[in-house]
Amino acid sequence: MQSDTLFYHQITKVAAIRPDHIFLRDENHSLSYGDVLTAIDALAAEFYSAGLMRDQRCILFMENSLDYILVWLALSRLGVISVPLNQALRGPLLEHQVRDVAAIAIVADAEHWKKISEIDSLVDSFKCVFQLGPSEDAHFPELAILLHGRGHTLPVSLPLPQVSEVMSIFYTSGTTGPSKGVLYTHLQAWQTGQTVAQYLTSSDVFYMTNPMSHVSLPHCLGAALFSGGSLAIRARFSARFFWEDVRRYGATVTMMLGAVASFVAALPASADDRNHSLRKVLMVPVLNDVRAFCERFDVAVMSWFNMTEVSVPIHTDGFRTDPGLDCGVARPGALVRVVDANDREQPNGIPGELVVRDEQAWMISPGYLNNSAATLQSWRNLWFHTGDLMVRDEQGAFRFIDRMKDCIRRRGENISSYEVEAQVLLHPAIKEAAVVGVATSDG
Repeated sequence: MQSDTLFYHQITKVAAIRPDHIFLRDENHSLSYGDVLTAIDALAAEFYSAGLMRDQRCILFMENSLDYILVWLALSRLGVISVPLNQALRGPLLEHQVRDVAAIAIVADAEHWKKISEIDSLVDSFKCVFQLGPSEDAHFPELAILLHGRGHTLPVSLPLPQVSEVMSIFYTSGTTGPSKGVLYTHLQAWQTGQTVAQYLTSSDVFYMTNPMSHVSLPHCLGAALFSGGSLAIRARFSARFFWEDVRRYGATVTMMLGAVASFVAALPASADDRNHSLRKVLMVPVLNDVRAFCERFDVAVMSWFNMTEVSVPIHTDGFRTDPGLDCGVARPGALVRVVDANDREQPNGIPGELVVRDEQAWMISPGYLNNSAATLQSWRNLWFHTGDLMVRDEQGAFRFIDRMKDCIRRRGENISSYEVEAQVLLHPAIKEAAVVGVATSDG
């Protein structure tokens, strides 16, 4: 795998052929591939002139936006490791992740910088602070600059990163300890996006509402990019505005993660349920009545299995109007097994833990940041252990049964009971706490 799997290389390639083709959109802006390439180069030059260098870390802490995507791509161009943080973090949970990653820089909007400034010891922990938009915060560090571009340019000789290098660090919640930082390579990002892109065309418009602090970012953005298509975004999912947005953007494909599909299915029936451009839906988990969903909205569904540590090793091999409830089959190059407690492969029809490897190096995370014990435990016997209980049928399709350990999920996102309990115990009136997940109709 060479540089043609890098996001920056693909943008350059499409911009050279179709510079005016729209790549990124929101309700106020439309950016062509040529516009995006120009913006990435300008932002990368700004970061470079401020001293950011390859393999250094930069936190992204801001609301979903086109700016978020441009910053993430610009850091990737330099080989700077981006660290997207969950926008809901604050207090001790935020402090833990900031200190764990030891980033040299942060890019934040005013709203999220306030959460940083609430923790005095964090304000001076960054060499460079980049602010998106104006701020009236008198305590904002002197090194802060506005990302409006000041005419800097990148050295012509500045090389692109290698596909084996870490592109981002995404924090993923555990159950018995703090969230772990997953080292995520450029090749993982490419494979994750390409898994969907192979079923799209340059005329497709991907509508994204997923949090950009998760691997949904390379998944959705990569699907649009590597098909040469377009990506339209909304900062947060809204069932009320979902179909309005689909029609406005002419969206043809979207991702429904967690409870999103349930929310859409729960909308009142309408004569316009099939009067729209949407034709392809990525759905996890698949609704029990998924075929009725496909019929009602005239769409086809694709499903998959993925974790931050891997790169979509299982999927349903395209979009179908009559999907089943399974996760799909192993993609080409992915080595997938169901094993017992001693890592011995289970026969078809017998449940066990899903373990994953790949024929291609760097398609799986090299490990967890500052946590060698967790890395060794999860990658024991040279297989990544997912912690998911699965069963494989005679056709090679995998069906998810449950997590093997206690796990709390909210609308598709893992929640660390340890971290919630730690927050509750900060209250002086509470001596002991135990967090238990409760099933709800909306996930």
